[in-house]
Amino acid sequence: MKYLTVGRDELTTVRKVEDTETIKPRGGLWLTKYENEHYNEWVDYILEDTVALVYKSRGSSIWKQPCSLVTLKESANIFTLNDADSLSFLKDRYPQVDNKFSYSELSKDYDGIYVDMYKLLMKVDDSRFYKFGVNSLILFNFDCIDYYQSGMVDIEPFDYEYGYCETVNYEIKCNDAKKRILRR
Repeated sequence: MKYLTVGRDELTTVRKVEDTETIKPRGGLWLTKYENEHYNEWVDYILEDTVALVYKSRGSSIWKQPCSLVTLKESANIFTLNDADSLSFLKDRYPQVDNKFSYSELSKDYDGIYVDMYKLLMKVDDSRFYKFGVNSLILFNFDCIDYYQSGMVDIEPFDYEYGYCETVNYEIKCNDAKKRILRR
């Protein structure tokens, strides 16, 4: 399975995952499943949320978003959160205040967590998970990455003040070169 992260085309360090007051952690490397060069859940999301689009551009052109296409090792130990049982397991095994679980404790046993927000919300009555916005893979370390490919999300310019009225086209263009994570 391949995953896409938008905002970085070079992967050298991952920020340590930290628990927050919300249901979402801070840190880690956030990704979404890569479907094809013309569709990605996260890219669609940021095209609808122009604040996120501008934030992701970090001062460069909003129409050319750096990205990385990540391929995990088969041995990657990813926890899947997608139903009441998996949520109960996390709350029991890695408890935290306010009926949450600890991502920092989870990171000691797993390489990452895949939050299948859509399946989870169909089975669990906890609206806090809407904060994820899309299904998300959060990697805690880079050791589970086999390789990645640098790329660019090339967005066809549109009037982002009225973008919701337009069909927005984009293409995810990734280099063929397979890169390994360099330890510094």
